[in-house]
Amino acid sequence: MKFRTEIPLNEHHSKLNYHDEVLFLGSCFSVHIHNKMKGLKFNSMSNSFGIVYNPLSLSSQLLRTVENKSFTEKDLHFNNERWFSFNHHSDFSFSDKTECLNAINLRLNQGHQQLKSAKFLFITLGSSWVYYRNEDNEIVSNCHKIPAKEFTKFLADPADMVEQLSYAISELKKINPTISTVFSVSPVRHLADGFFENQVSKGRLFDVIHQLKAQDNTISYFPSYEFLMDDLRDYRFYKSDLLHPSNEAVQYIWERFVATYFSSTTIETMGKVEKILQATNHRPFNPNSAAHQKFIVKTISSMENLKTAIFGGFEEEMKKLK
Repeated sequence: MKFRTEIPLNEHHSKLNYHDEVLFLGSCFSVHIHNKMKGLKFNSMSNSFGIVYNPLSLSSQLLRTVENKSFTEKDLHFNNERWFSFNHHSDFSFSDKTECLNAINLRLNQGHQQLKSAKFLFITLGSSWVYYRNEDNEIVSNCHKIPAKEFTKFLADPADMVEQLSYAISELKKINPTISTVFSVSPVRHLADGFFENQVSKGRLFDVIHQLKAQDNTISYFPSYEFLMDDLRDYRFYKSDLLHPSNEAVQYIWERFVATYFSSTTIETMGKVEKILQATNHRPFNPNSAAHQKFIVKTISSMENLKTAIFGGFEEEMKKLK
């Protein structure tokens, strides 16, 4: 008897290796997968504007990253003693205006460079609910804790989301014709919008991705939502808020991600990297013993042998051991 819904894996025809560049955009769930890749020494970058949930803001950010159109002081606002941009997450808020602007434009340029040569763009959509600022009718990515009365909330129309995402991706292909775009839907429920409203919101996201896939055969879908909601389907795989996936759930979905997009050679190299990182974090009982010193020399040798095969090498880890 089966007691779980098994989601079939559809391996992607193009596989990632350690020298490929990838970019993750979207909700906090995309950050989880990026962190896994970054921690294992892949050439991965996440969210040039910070975490974003709705497709309209995301498509605008993607287009601006493609164009590499710098922000100016007129794009910044000041509240609660912090400078910020309504296009960015609060991670890009600073007490100094110049520091804020420099950080925003530096990350924008880094994102542009990554997009030009990236093999994959992974986009995780979180919600169809969107806010615009009443003062100028501009859609915002983040309200930055400004009073709700200054914004109007609406449910984005699927046709608008498809049009804007499709245009941004078409512009992206002008600077990177071979890039593969992979969409997913965040399994995190936005219950602050309401239980029913969250379901409507997620349903529109699925509709949008379905239409985009029908228009462009270079666009595909990764079922992160289904892995948590259908395959795992138990509150023991959630954090204490019962909304966000637990570390075990993220690890499970990460393993499905690896099986879908990584080549056998990449998986083999990744295993060697994991072994080296575990060795680096090992806490010896007697660090001055001959056995441990031999262990350190062996680990450094393994790093030297592998450093050209991965992105960034093991500079920090090697420094620690030496």
